[in-house]
Amino acid sequence: MMVNTDRIIAASRDYLYLKRRGYSIRSVLNIVGDRFQLNNQERNVLYRGFFTKKEVKGRKSKVIQENGLRGKGLKVDGYNQLITMESYRKGSFVFISTDGIVRDTASIYRSYKLSDITEEVLIKLFKNIDSLYLEEIIFYFDEPVSFSGRLCDIVNRFIDDYGVSGGAEAVKSPDYILKNADLVATSDSIVMGEAGGVFDLAGWLIKRVWRPELLDFRYLMK
Repeated sequence: MMVNTDRIIAASRDYLYLKRRGYSIRSVLNIVGDRFQLNNQERNVLYRGFFTKKEVKGRKSKVIQENGLRGKGLKVDGYNQLITMESYRKGSFVFISTDGIVRDTASIYRSYKLSDITEEVLIKLFKNIDSLYLEEIIFYFDEPVSFSGRLCDIVNRFIDDYGVSGGAEAVKSPDYILKNADLVATSDSIVMGEAGGVFDLAGWLIKRVWRPELLDFRYLMK
């Protein structure tokens, strides 16, 4: 499925106009998506990629850069971050949202499956994680989702292999833990709104390892 960025940008103006006026997001996506004939992937880009100035301002102070992580503990929204990393590796559409966070258009959270790319991406992550100088890193995966147990085993194996301080756990409600954390790695807007600080781990790895020229909606919206 292709993504037409010109169509998305045109639709984003109506989308943000209605969003600022308090209409429900689902209704706005349906109205604007239908008007501009957006496919499902393009609607995901609109939802995940475009935020009001008020929303962006509220998140800006929470986003922590690489040089501000030394000695801190990081709690990772496991599926959220891993799926974004894998999406880029698979050649799917990955972009920089108007709040500066790297996101993808995948809708595979509940139907996630392990693949050869999973270990490849995790190896790249753990080969580079030392440069963040974290005190520890803990990954949380949703217990009800298939493969969560196996994913935890794989992540914990790499944590041991690479001598990283931390671990991986399958829990019933990662969001509850993440919302109450001092520092999280996620692109979930709700979690970002409640957590103390946010680091774009997926975006950091993608930029560091593959050095792509991602489409940046911050500049296209100016």
